Amino acid sequence: MLKRLKVENLALIEIIEINFEKGLNVFTGESGSGKSLILDSLNTLFGGTNIALNHLIRPGETECLIEAIFEVSTHVRNFLFENDINIIDNQLIIQRNSLKKGSRIISKYKLNNKSVKKNFLQKLGYFLIDFSGQNDKYLFNSQDYLRHIVDDFGSQELEELNIQIKQTFFKLKKYRQEISSKLLEMKKNKDNYSSNINLLNILEDAELADQDEIKILKSKQLKLSHNYELKSVLNAVLSNLTDFDSGDKSASSLIYDSIKQLNKIIKYDEIINNFSDKLISLQSEIENVIHLIIQYLENSEKTEDKLENVQARLYKLQNLEKSFSLNLDKLIDKRNELRKLQSLADNHEEIKNLQSDYTSLNNIFIKNLEQQTAIRKRIAFRLEKSVTNTLIELGLVNAKFLIELIKCEPDSTGANLFQFLFSANPDQKPALISDIISGGEMSRFFLALKFHIADEQSSLFFDEIDNGLSGKSLLSTINLVKKISAKQQTLCITHHPLLAAYADVHYKVKKNIINGYTTTSLVRLVTNKQKQNELAELIGGGFEEANSYALTLMNKVAA
Repeated sequence: MLKRLKVENLALIEIIEINFEKGLNVFTGESGSGKSLILDSLNTLFGGTNIALNHLIRPGETECLIEAIFEVSTHVRNFLFENDINIIDNQLIIQRNSLKKGSRIISKYKLNNKSVKKNFLQKLGYFLIDFSGQNDKYLFNSQDYLRHIVDDFGSQELEELNIQIKQTFFKLKKYRQEISSKLLEMKKNKDNYSSNINLLNILEDAELADQDEIKILKSKQLKLSHNYELKSVLNAVLSNLTDFDSGDKSASSLIYDSIKQLNKIIKYDEIINNFSDKLISLQSEIENVIHLIIQYLENSEKTEDKLENVQARLYKLQNLEKSFSLNLDKLIDKRNELRKLQSLADNHEEIKNLQSDYTSLNNIFIKNLEQQTAIRKRIAFRLEKSVTNTLIELGLVNAKFLIELIKCEPDSTGANLFQFLFSANPDQKPALISDIISGGEMSRFFLALKFHIADEQSSLFFDEIDNGLSGKSLLSTINLVKKISAKQQTLCITHHPLLAAYADVHYKVKKNIINGYTTTSLVRLVTNKQKQNELAELIGGGFEEANSYALTLMNKVAA
């Protein structure tokens, strides 16, 4: 619901602020006073073109502002959520600020003080306000608009079916993309399959296990190629440290003798004890070294590594690195990746399963589309009859209204194109509304349509809906407007006192000329006297009977 509208420096408007209410909000005033600017400013706020850009900003000013505050409905909240916008408060503040930059006019749009794109606000506008004027017949060229009219007149069953069709459509689309990707992948695998298998066999034959194997092999090669020298030197060192194979004194025996000599003189000086302790530690270290050398020599005798085998393995691995221009760790990664390579038969089976799932889901989709079309046709028939009967009440006694559903390529909304056909005369074949309907007929058609599909969560705007009407047609029009406004906020521009008398909130729009500049101003009529005077003005004014008739209208409405 529209709660507040603020307009600054727009066309003839210097500044206007309007607080709207539920029910019927009526705008009256002389022709040319700027009543339609209220409608046009809302249209412009949502990216419309009712006001030409070169007339958008008030003469003498460099920028204009349109700001509207709406109460958030469930539909709006869902739309915002689908577009990744979360709101905390239960209201939306929408702004359009337009600035002159040289010969150009730049407009910026905001939603709750955050910048948004124009096309987003245009979509959001459908949920917030419904413009219904004599010049809106081109709305009926929009398939989205026509589809919403039919679907919104439907049942919960259709709403749930529409959701299911939308979800299924995107699932089928995902299946098609996955199948296409798998087929492309299979073709690519087929071309590379043989070479990949040959490469895998080579790498498996190499029995790659350790990414540091080349480093280890080089170390073994160095050791084995100098094995004789290693043993000779270590045996010589061992001989120097021990007396196992020589009659000469070894380092170990010399240290042992030295410790014995020191122990004889410790009693003469305690410091000698430190010397003895250090020699004992040294003897322990030498014994440890002796043990390690003996162990090394024993292990070298036991090893199964052969120099020629190590060199052959090293050559094979280095040749693999050179052949594929990859280091050993990358070769191991490549081998592991190729191990995951599916056989062509596996690919065929996977695609076959996907295609089977797609076919099953598509069959369900087709049945849902057929069911959706059948329901929509029933809804269209009911809506045709309801709107036609209401048009007769509004004075279009020969009116015919038809809704045709044409089969089309399915999308997320179904497989139907909609055509709304209209004829006002018995000898006239029903044709597209946007091609044939006149302005006056358009107003009454919109009224009849909105009476049956009124959306209580949005605001409805009628621009001179009663223009050219009189008698029974006028009374029926006023009655329908009042019924609609009882369940949906309705904004109405009118010149007729009968409709204005039923206003829940009445605004008078005036044109003023100050210092040569024309401005539009707006006053809310609060007292009964103000309302009576305005109704008298609409009747004709200037004579006592007009005031009396105005009072009679007010008393009739109040009764």
